[in-house]
Amino acid sequence: MTNSRMAALLTLCLSAFLAACSPVSVKGRVIAGELSVITAVPSGDARLSGEGIPGVRIVATQQINNNRATPAVSGKEGDFRIPLKGDAGLAQNLTFSVEAEGYLPVRVEMPTPTPQQRLLVVLKPLRSSGE
Repeated sequence: MTNSRMAALLTLCLSAFLAACSPVSVKGRVIAGELSVITAVPSGDARLSGEGIPGVRIVATQQINNNRATPAVSGKEGDFRIPLKGDAGLAQNLTFSVEAEGYLPVRVEMPTPTPQQRLLVVLKPLRSSGE
């Protein structure tokens, strides 16, 4: 085998290795709605373009990694990204807990969303005492 072919093969193997080890993350958006709910939706879902809620605390707990909790906070447009540890976590359920001041909190256990899906978090505003 020539040096150029060996270099090409080595590059291909290294690329495949790095792709397999790349971190998995859950991406999503927090919006207001009539009830508090968390669900996985296709990345093209129209609700993902709705007005987001900034500063929402999202915690993902991976059961496969000794209940490792990974926190995130939604950005100014309501978007968030939660990095997960290990590819094996994709086959296990996650528990998502979401809280924001002025909104009804929500918690759900569900399968890990696929890379083609986004996590849609809908939070119901709490009523003020004047209503």
